[in-house]
Amino acid sequence: MTAKIIALANQKGGCGKTTLAMNLAGSLAKNNAKVLVIDGDPQGTATRWASNADDDALFPCAVVSLSGSEKPNKEIKKFVDDYDYIVVDCPPSVDSRFNDSILLVADLAIIPIVPSPADLYATVGIKDLINDVIEAREDRGIDEPLNTRLVLNMCQSGVSMTSEADEAIQAFGIQKCNTQIHLRTVYRQVILNGKTVLDMKDEKAQSEITRLTKEVTTIFNKDK
Repeated sequence: MTAKIIALANQKGGCGKTTLAMNLAGSLAKNNAKVLVIDGDPQGTATRWASNADDDALFPCAVVSLSGSEKPNKEIKKFVDDYDYIVVDCPPSVDSRFNDSILLVADLAIIPIVPSPADLYATVGIKDLINDVIEAREDRGIDEPLNTRLVLNMCQSGVSMTSEADEAIQAFGIQKCNTQIHLRTVYRQVILNGKTVLDMKDEKAQSEITRLTKEVTTIFNKDK
């Protein structure tokens, strides 16, 4: 067993990065995978999220904080043989040794973005970081590709994406997942009770996360 490392990264806070990381990790675990969440965000939201779970209904994944680590790529090695997936909630910054380090060893980088022109323009730095990391991987002789995907997150139901936002997304030059995650109350509720949307009764939210999980696992299946 060698874990696939999935890094969720964006330089901008408030894009729903941790929410997406925890629900994706929980969904992977529901599919009988052994999953570890690495909390790299100084806010420690993922760690607190898991701790909110009841003792008789624990969060389905282990959560380990590596926030503040300057070499998480080395620390993560002690976990890769024990898990199927390691989901990393990166800090909201491009000027971070943590992000540079994790993206060097990641198999997939997921960039959650809110589909508004202002939010899209604010996240342009993450594209430059991804390009720099890809070059660094090549320089180090790392043959495995860094798959990258954009995920439209916190979309408003019934609101069409503006042409400006669509153009900004295309300008990223990074493949976009087909699944969109919408702004729903349930995504806030699960943080407080240490659950994922798969434990709740919101079928639309469940469907979104399930479809995204399938897209993620399909990426890895294609690499085999």
